[in-house]
Amino acid sequence: MNKNVAAIVVAFVTGLSPMGVILTQSVLEQRKMDAGVIDTSVLLNHSIFTHSDRWVDLIIPNLQVSDTARQFLTIKFVAFQEALEELVEESDFDAMTDAQLSQVVSRNLNNTVTSYIAEARQAGISDEFIANFSLWHQKVVDILVQSISDNVSSIIHTSQNSKMYAILTAYDAALGATIGDVEKTLVTHSS
Repeated sequence: MNKNVAAIVVAFVTGLSPMGVILTQSVLEQRKMDAGVIDTSVLLNHSIFTHSDRWVDLIIPNLQVSDTARQFLTIKFVAFQEALEELVEESDFDAMTDAQLSQVVSRNLNNTVTSYIAEARQAGISDEFIANFSLWHQKVVDILVQSISDNVSSIIHTSQNSKMYAILTAYDAALGATIGDVEKTLVTHSS
């Protein structure tokens, strides 16, 4: 359920305003963070989810790119947002070993890439565009995969949820780099 819809439902039940519910949630989340507690709700409030919403709703529609590029970006950002939200909602990371965490996160990445590429093709985006994008974007993917590996094997994190928080941060950076890679793709594609 969307966070805003949940806030409206809670507001209706409790008599608080939706903004009051959201502010209360923010205060409670901040208290958890201040106490060093990273649980599912903290993970679901990671900036990647807010950033992804903003990219899809505000930034991508206003980019000076082709409709194909805009459609491709929207498909990719939505796919990753939904897949990561589902992963966080359905997983108990703290109950996992490093090997399990690595497997779950890697499988999610691979499945999401396969899914968004299939959806892009189904939407009529050419194999040439996808291949050119993949060429430029491979460096970002390599950095993301290395970051996942580094965070999973890190000894400085105090919990698997902490590792997952760091992994979500790496995803956030990778999605941001996607815009530049689409621009490079368009320059290459039009040459």
